[in-house]
Amino acid sequence: MSVVQTWNLRKVYRTGFWLNQKIESLKDCSLKVSQGETFGLLGPNGAGKTTLLKTLLGIVSRTSGQGALLGYPIGNRAVKQRIGYLPENPYFYDYLTGWEFLQFVAGLFQIPKSVQKNRIPQLLDLVGLSQSTAKKKQLRQYSKGMLQRVGMAQALINDPELVFLDEPMSGLDPMGRYQVREIILSLKEQGKTIFFNSHILTDVEQICDRIAILAHGELICLGSINELLGTSDAPPVGIPSHFRV
Repeated sequence: MSVVQTWNLRKVYRTGFWLNQKIESLKDCSLKVSQGETFGLLGPNGAGKTTLLKTLLGIVSRTSGQGALLGYPIGNRAVKQRIGYLPENPYFYDYLTGWEFLQFVAGLFQIPKSVQKNRIPQLLDLVGLSQSTAKKKQLRQYSKGMLQRVGMAQALINDPELVFLDEPMSGLDPMGRYQVREIILSLKEQGKTIFFNSHILTDVEQICDRIAILAHGELICLGSINELLGTSDAPPVGIPSHFRV
């Protein structure tokens, strides 16, 4: 079953004083992600990765093309109850504790307090954040790594079938990156479908079943790491030099 699918997805932004200049951020992107798959979207900064993710989520409107999540057209409101999302730069309420913030997000999903009582501690344990810290410390006192853990927890608060992570390891130290990878692997073991963006090959090669490479808004490669890089020293034609290993 295809959980994420796009057909010739295209996004054009208008810019300039008279909005008479066009920037094509996505160029006829077609891809398919299967149920239970961990899929990585790889590309340099400015390649269009976040635009593609936001277009899939309905945050950004598409110019043309079609897409579907969990069998429903892009923009379907009901399907959002079954999706988790961690933005690259999530907004946190500084004067809430981590626990209060997760309660707030759970409330947006209308999750009963009786369910929250068990789910929040489970998620804190999954992301490696202690309950005492989550209850006592305001978010403004958290480090970058701690905030990323809270962000991961809020993305999972509704027990989603499909999880979107936008640069989940950005700005983290090596230990923080390792911990986020372990969280993603744990979600993979639970059978969740994961779609995440990164501009660093090592972030995806140990985690993903398949990857796509996006450059200048165009999908130039799609497949497993082995399929894309092969076994020889020379990479396949079409893979940019900054992705070669």
